[in-house]
Amino acid sequence: MKKTLTLFILTLLAVTGAISQNYEQAAGLRLGAAGGITYRRLLGSDVAGEIMLLGQNNGTSLVFLFEKQKPAVLFDDLNLTFIYGAGVHIGGANHQNDCNEPYDYNYYYHGYNTIQFGFDGFASFEYMIPKYPIALSLECKPYFEFFDDHWLGLHLPVIAFGARYTF
Repeated sequence: MKKTLTLFILTLLAVTGAISQNYEQAAGLRLGAAGGITYRRLLGSDVAGEIMLLGQNNGTSLVFLFEKQKPAVLFDDLNLTFIYGAGVHIGGANHQNDCNEPYDYNYYYHGYNTIQFGFDGFASFEYMIPKYPIALSLECKPYFEFFDDHWLGLHLPVIAFGARYTF
């Protein structure tokens, strides 16, 4: 059953030709984990660059992504695109640690500022609404943070909903 499901998903994602989006640029919002604003520019028929300003890991990061686009299903009537890619991010964060002094019985917060720098992955299913310049997407953007107190700096999964105005 597991092999059949994997084969079915791979068949749906299979592509035989290049694709061309109906837009050159898209700007919008990303809502959910690591939410913020995004701007995507198509660089070719199936290649795009995207910049995101996101609130992630208790801070703000600027993300630069390089993306490839393929039709998500074999049927041309459905405006569903699979987008995947990778990139980097840089930003700053304020982390809070809960601390207790050995001689102070009062509870207080101790915070520190740190730089955010790391690598990002990106995978998305994007649906273009017919007759309207709107693209809706379900996105996964896992990332690896170099200066982090998280488990090995790996943040999985980071799922969000995207809505973009296309022009």
